[in-house]
Amino acid sequence: MLAKIKNIDFVLLIVPVLLTTVGIALIYSLVFSGSGAELAIKQAIFFLIALALMFLMSVVDYRVLSGSSWYLYIAAIILLVVVDIFGKASGGATRWIDFKLFQIQPSEFYKFVSIIFLSSFFAKKISRVKALDIIYMFLMLLPPLFLVLIQPDLGTALVIVFSWFVVVIFSKLNLRQYITIFLSIILFLAIFTMSFYKIGPFTPLMKDYQRSRVETFINPSSDPFGQGYNVQQALIATGSGGMFGRGLGHGSQSQLQFLPKPETDFIFSGYSEAFGLIGDLFLLLAFLILVIRMIDIANLSKDSFGYLLSVGIASTFFFQIIVNIGMNIGLAPVTGIPLPFLSSGGSSLLTSFFMIGILQSIFIHRKKMLFK
Repeated sequence: MLAKIKNIDFVLLIVPVLLTTVGIALIYSLVFSGSGAELAIKQAIFFLIALALMFLMSVVDYRVLSGSSWYLYIAAIILLVVVDIFGKASGGATRWIDFKLFQIQPSEFYKFVSIIFLSSFFAKKISRVKALDIIYMFLMLLPPLFLVLIQPDLGTALVIVFSWFVVVIFSKLNLRQYITIFLSIILFLAIFTMSFYKIGPFTPLMKDYQRSRVETFINPSSDPFGQGYNVQQALIATGSGGMFGRGLGHGSQSQLQFLPKPETDFIFSGYSEAFGLIGDLFLLLAFLILVIRMIDIANLSKDSFGYLLSVGIASTFFFQIIVNIGMNIGLAPVTGIPLPFLSSGGSSLLTSFFMIGILQSIFIHRKKMLFK
């Protein structure tokens, strides 16, 4: 075990650890109340658990996940059903199972379960995927996706759909299949549009508050004191940091509570206010290094399962980073997608480090001599 840990990829260790450490400091400084310390302490505890989980997953042969993919899929669906029936409601959504001392968000865990399930299936058919295989896996995606949407949790649903498309695309399809997927994307956008405009049976797929978020994204100034307030304040906070930032705990937007949800959805704006444009560039560089390293590990993998797992995980992180930062600067609608490693949330942190652990396992086991 120790021999395997010595062979971990230090880029994949150091970058997430640094980002999480900055995130904990941000959470403490951004919440202008007594809850600031409590949230930061909870995040620190989850960080320690997540780090242990990452090391544990690192020494486990990732290929065992392929054989367990069906069990993970069924377990995830059970958890999603439980949360939809017995979950704790907050802010108009039922996404958490409350264990009194802590809460878990099953939809977060389904992010990596979906990637494992898809990668396991397509790894066995890579370069010879049939149309029926794609249809079959799309149908398998629908039940958990439906359970996530009715919570409602549009942000997580979008992450799952995006990673699904990426894993399928990298399964080495033929030209006709790529065209079919392209048409499927158009169909998805058409359904999204019809849902947004309340056309026929597609109306229930999007809640009114989600439509308001899309409308706010299109024109944030149309309702500056209503739905557009969050985006406007996030933009002000992002810009107020200037070149070098105001420092932790010194931002007027966050400390005077103008910035909404500064510890979760809008933590990038709080970060920008504290560290400025220079800090933003370092943060973007760190995320870029992280995603590039994930892609490198995909190329280093010696089997199709490891390759597709790495690609799926990289796409999940990439999508979350792009959308979260985009919604903080008005380039994407607010969907509640957390910024990996920085946003407050134990389930998100555990999921992120578990996926890092999978990548570490792929990296460690890339040489046959290490399989022994």
